[in-house]
Amino acid sequence: MLYEGDVEFKKVIDLLSDGNYDGTSNTHVTLNKYLNAMKIFGIKVKKIKGKYHMFSSIYKIRLNLEDIKSINLLKEAGSILPDGKNKTNFESFIRNLEMRYDEFAQSLDQIANSIQNLNLSFYNSEMVEQVKRCEKFCQDKQKLEIIYTNDKGEEINILCSPIEQVYQKRRICLKVLGSNGSRIYEIPIENIISVKQLPSASSTQSIPTTVVYRIKNRLARNYKLRDWERLDKIESEGSHIIVNKDEDLHSLIKRLMRYGTECEIISPKFLKEEMIENINKTLANYEQ
Repeated sequence: MLYEGDVEFKKVIDLLSDGNYDGTSNTHVTLNKYLNAMKIFGIKVKKIKGKYHMFSSIYKIRLNLEDIKSINLLKEAGSILPDGKNKTNFESFIRNLEMRYDEFAQSLDQIANSIQNLNLSFYNSEMVEQVKRCEKFCQDKQKLEIIYTNDKGEEINILCSPIEQVYQKRRICLKVLGSNGSRIYEIPIENIISVKQLPSASSTQSIPTTVVYRIKNRLARNYKLRDWERLDKIESEGSHIIVNKDEDLHSLIKRLMRYGTECEIISPKFLKEEMIENINKTLANYEQ
C-alpha cells in the first residue's frame, strides 16, 4: 500500500480488522508491530495528518553526482508543468525515485540542493582538477602513496588502494583502503599534498563496509535506528546489537564516542582501534 502512495490510517485499520474494527480491539497494536518491523528493515514511515508516508525504501539505488544533477534538472522542468494528471504523475515518479536513494545518493542530493553548505572551492578549477585526478586513480585501480595533512595539520604518509570518491556535506573525500587491508581512510582531497601512483595493482576485495556495535542500558531502550541501520538482535541482559552499513566512518566514530560506556564497537577491528586511539587522545588532554 505504501509503495502505491500515501495511506490513510482508517484504510489500514479497516484492512487489518477485515472491516470490523469497533475501536476496542488490538488492531492498532498489530499496526504498530508492522511499523516497528518496517523500521528494523530500514523502511522509514511517518504519520502526517492521518496518513502514512514512506520516506525510504528497502530497495536502494546507488547514484553518482551527475545522476543527482540530472534528476534535479527534471524536477525543475516538472515544476513548470501545468497542474493536472501529467504533473501529478511526474511528481509521483520523482518522489518514488528519491525514496529509493541509498545513503550515498542522499548525501549527494544534500550537496546539490544546499549551496550554502558547500565548500565553494569545489567550483574552483584547481579543485575540479583534483576531483578528476582522484576519479582516474579509482578507475586505474593501482596502489597509491599519498601524503596528506590530518585535522591537526600533521603530515601523514600512507600506502593504500583507491576505492571511490565520497561526497559529504562540506567536502569531497578520496576513500582508500590501507596497505594492510584492514582500515579505510576518507581523505579530504583539499588536504592531499601529493599522490604517487605505484606500478602494482590495488586489492580491494575485502573492504569492511559494515560496522557492528552493542548499545546498553538506557541508550538501548531509547535508541532510534537510522535509515541505514538495523537491529540484529536483543541480548538476554537487554543490550542491542546494531548493524550499521555505509555511514561515513569519521562521522560514525564521533557519534559513537558521545555514547560513552553505553556503546561498544564489535567490528571491524580497525574501527575499535581508532576508538581506543581517540579515547586515549581525549584522556591525554586531562593528564598533568
